[in-house]
Amino acid sequence: MTQRAAIALHLLKGDTLTIMEGYKLFACSNLPRELSRGIEQVFGVELSREKVSFKSKYGHAGYYYRYRLNKTPYNELGIMAMRSYVAEQMPQCVELQQQRLF
Repeated sequence: MTQRAAIALHLLKGDTLTIMEGYKLFACSNLPRELSRGIEQVFGVELSREKVSFKSKYGHAGYYYRYRLNKTPYNELGIMAMRSYVAEQMPQCVELQQQRLF
């Protein structure tokens, strides 16, 4: 399994991703770059980005983005390509076999 397949599977499950989740789940230190170059450009999908604002425990304002794969007509072909890619990389994937993904 590749990092790209793991990220694609996570998005196909309908889960969201943040930069911290990318680091913890996939050891990816620059998730926005990987999503842009490795998912959006390769599969021809567009991820939605939700800006999340927060205040640190020291009172400093900040923000990060939450990324999601939306099931839209524009993304339909890309989602099919992602499913095929994940199936090639992870033939044992239960979610794909049971058609639980997008």
